[in-house]
Amino acid sequence: MKKILFFNIIAAATLMLFTGCELTSEEYSKISSDLYPTTERDAQDMVTAAYVALGNNDYSGAFCCATGFHLLSDAATDQFVCGWGGANWYPLVTGDLNNEDGSRNPRRLWSDENRISRIGRMELAIDRIKGIAMDETLKNRYIAELECGQGFLAFLLWDLYGGIVIADLETLKKPEDEKILPRKTSDETVAYIESKLKSTFNILPKTIPYGNANYGRFTEGLVHTILLKLYMQTKQWAKAETEGRELMKPEYGYALVTDKGGRESAYANIFSDANEGNSETIWAVNELRDFSSHNWGAHVSDWWGDGYRMRREFLNTFEAGDTRNGTQLIVDDGRAMGIQPLKYEMGNADNLEAIYTDWIVYRYADVLTLLAEAIVKKNNSVTPEAIDLLNQVRTRAGLAVYAAADLPDVNTFIDKLLWERAHELWFEGCRRQDLIRNDRYRSTMVQKRLELGESGPVTPATEEQYHLFPLPSSAINEFRKGGFANQQNPGYGD
Repeated sequence: MKKILFFNIIAAATLMLFTGCELTSEEYSKISSDLYPTTERDAQDMVTAAYVALGNNDYSGAFCCATGFHLLSDAATDQFVCGWGGANWYPLVTGDLNNEDGSRNPRRLWSDENRISRIGRMELAIDRIKGIAMDETLKNRYIAELECGQGFLAFLLWDLYGGIVIADLETLKKPEDEKILPRKTSDETVAYIESKLKSTFNILPKTIPYGNANYGRFTEGLVHTILLKLYMQTKQWAKAETEGRELMKPEYGYALVTDKGGRESAYANIFSDANEGNSETIWAVNELRDFSSHNWGAHVSDWWGDGYRMRREFLNTFEAGDTRNGTQLIVDDGRAMGIQPLKYEMGNADNLEAIYTDWIVYRYADVLTLLAEAIVKKNNSVTPEAIDLLNQVRTRAGLAVYAAADLPDVNTFIDKLLWERAHELWFEGCRRQDLIRNDRYRSTMVQKRLELGESGPVTPATEEQYHLFPLPSSAINEFRKGGFANQQNPGYGD
């Protein structure tokens, strides 16, 4: 039976009442430390609040399928189109990111749910937990979970926006000073992410089996996956290779799903309710009836009319016989807008707005293909091992293996690998990173605009310096109040 991770959502929500909406409005200093936090349970509740921030429940959480990081990132690629259009979706779908603030536009994730301030809240929680008299092993684990949460959220923000605001503890403890801080540089932010994640080594468990009471908590496997992705995006191929090889060690227990499990393919079975916690899942949001659910079905079906769609042009890039575009995953309802990307099984849902199948954030197929890329780029040659790693994912999809003759040089290998990842990881938040890392984002988005009938000059987002999303005007105005100019990403208006 699935165990509950968010064992005290109410307590966590109560804790959040004591935290301000902005970085400078943190209220911990106004709570007597003689009253809170003082117990092991208090520490538990503070850590739980961090998981709520990085979850996916209805319209909240970092991985909310309506406004979360993965969805909005993939929307700005060749995979995605949306029938709702308008100011919400047009900028993302067309790559025209230089737009005014709106509800689901590229600027939102910087400030939505006070994401920057949440990193500071975790720092304050770490400081408070250090002073609690409790079991030291458990205390260290709780602190490591919070540091993982900081590194995780900082990575998600850095990927889309570059350098972020990182408040020091002294500033966080003096909210009455209303001190406004500038953004760190991209390199400083990367160093912060790396430091926070590495501080958790040998403290968090390697992995947590499904059914364990702690399933859904952060693990060392998750930490190494985030580091792998960080090193790939910063083109540190040797470090990325080390992280990928670490995740292949038997103590993590990761393996590709190969059992069909009653669905039409092993691939479809990854996203089935009966196969939650499968060997391929590195970390997923634990969706629990009466506590947490996602509304993927409502967004991709006809529930609200034309919503999220896989573009027909992208669907046409799949090879014949590829099981990753099977009828239980992608449904053609005849609409010109595109194909329904169902992906997640919805049989356990009360309705399409409340689906309880766990939301997978990272999985092993992602790791294997990134490792293959890292090996080839580090060596600047195609190796038998890299081909084998790529083929492991490819053959699971029912496709013929690549022979060495099919991949004669590095460029050919990368081209084939990127399409393999696109077909394997569609709508899982990987495509934009892949295209940017391999200098293909501009050409891909130019082609998408042509296919969408967009006219006029190439838009800012298709130029190299516009790979980052713009910051919201509210953030720019706040920086100005603090005396900091030029905080917007290059090329965007305030």
